[in-house]
Amino acid sequence: MNNDIFNMNRMGRYLVTDIKNAIARYGISFLVMATVSLTAYLLVGFFTMIVGAGWYSLEVAPRSVIMGITLVVLTLSAPAKIYGFITDKKEGSSFLMVPASSLEKTLSMIIVCCVVVPFAFFAVYLSLDQILCLIDNRCGDSLIIAINNGQTLLNELFSKASLESNNFIPDYSAFTSPWLYADDLAEGFLIFLLGALLFKSSKPAKTVGCLILISIALSMIATPIFTHGVMERFKEAAANNVTPEQLFEMFPFLSWSLKHAVLMDCISDTIVNIGLSVAIYFRVRKIKH
Repeated sequence: MNNDIFNMNRMGRYLVTDIKNAIARYGISFLVMATVSLTAYLLVGFFTMIVGAGWYSLEVAPRSVIMGITLVVLTLSAPAKIYGFITDKKEGSSFLMVPASSLEKTLSMIIVCCVVVPFAFFAVYLSLDQILCLIDNRCGDSLIIAINNGQTLLNELFSKASLESNNFIPDYSAFTSPWLYADDLAEGFLIFLLGALLFKSSKPAKTVGCLILISIALSMIATPIFTHGVMERFKEAAANNVTPEQLFEMFPFLSWSLKHAVLMDCISDTIVNIGLSVAIYFRVRKIKH
């Protein structure tokens, strides 16, 4: 590849610098979110002691909810805090002067937002949760153990349902793997990274607003197609007492999609992530102040 477009050594140096800048811009906020479960545990415990109810230990259910909410906040805030400065005339101009190509800058952004930040978050958050459960056994299972137990239980339920239906119902046990949702998490970070590069202010809020508008537009387009096309055939099938096997023969794509749901999910997420990455690249390449 042309040295002006991509150079591995230059890319490595730039990535290291980019990570250091990300820590400087978002490090404190990151630590607050990575330790929010421990903070909540201490606050709840001290509060219950003050009111005379004794020390209350947060169990796995509230800790899971807290982690989910924190992960959403991380996805919304991290891209804007780390790279939102690019749209600012003063700081953004210095970014444009950095001796790295647009491709290298884009790849670095994607690696930081989609790999470094979520990996570091889960590593710190889950490690603290595991230590907390070892110190206070009244907290119950750690999140790591709870996720593993939940995955095992769901695998058994999916496998049992598939066997009882003579494999008519596909075995969706692959959907219980946390790794399957890595591309979905990356998609969220990419969306808000693109929003951070497009908008000059209120970046997360405007990105959410655009997502709502896009969802409404897609629903307005898809609903008439589904209602006047697919639904008519479903009603016809129901009126003629069509068996499930015959129904799948009438809708071969539906049958294939259900049997290959994991593949469909991976393909769709990959297409969206590639599209978002390309959009981010062109935004970085064409940005002006």
